[in-house]
Amino acid sequence: MEYLLTGVENKETILFVHGLGANLSQFENQHSYFQDRYKILSVSLRGHGNTTSSIELIEFDFELLRLCDDIIILTETLGIVKFHFVGNSMGGNIGYECMKAYPKKLLSFTSFGTTAALRKSGFIIGLMMFTYKVMSMKTIAKLSGSVCVSESSKTKIVKMMSQAQKSTLLNLMPHLSNFNYLEVIKKSQVRAQIIRGDKDKEINKVLESTIETFKTRGKFKLADLENTGHFANLDNPDLFNRTLDQFLKL
Repeated sequence: MEYLLTGVENKETILFVHGLGANLSQFENQHSYFQDRYKILSVSLRGHGNTTSSIELIEFDFELLRLCDDIIILTETLGIVKFHFVGNSMGGNIGYECMKAYPKKLLSFTSFGTTAALRKSGFIIGLMMFTYKVMSMKTIAKLSGSVCVSESSKTKIVKMMSQAQKSTLLNLMPHLSNFNYLEVIKKSQVRAQIIRGDKDKEINKVLESTIETFKTRGKFKLADLENTGHFANLDNPDLFNRTLDQFLKL
């Protein structure tokens, strides 16, 4: 697994996990902002960035729990016992897997561009898979960038997506189309935050049950960010950083 570790030794660790098709470079700004007060770890998951060759990926089972296991193995190898988890989109899903399988590892949980429950029909999943199969990675990258609010964010997403492997996207898409972590939330005791970008229309349509479940459980903060979309940390990094910083200080 490719990773970047910066910051202050013997301080609490913030772990940043990207979404489908992105990589650790999504969190460059967060490394700069937090590294004087925390230890900062960002990762590129299997099949993303410069992590794994196509040949090595053929035998890999892309269940989200396996990606969570990769992260746990890495943190243990680095001597990191616990961490604040921050995940974007699919990264948030992996955070829920960690919440379920490794609850004692989490100091806190923050997600953005993520819902805890989603159900798409087999027809929709099949259509999505077919569309991605016939499109070039260049087209897929541009399509992903279209959900960004700022031009700098769009440029960053297009660049990262261009580095991803199509086989990785196709393997992961079914796992990101049907899931329900609401019971995981109910059973969890970890302090949690959802950062909601007001321009993240598709996720916001299916986010209400997640918010209500967290509110009922308690130890939860909802932070609404204006003029930000699915990639809030790229659309408005200063606002995102301040919002996360305030939550971590609670």
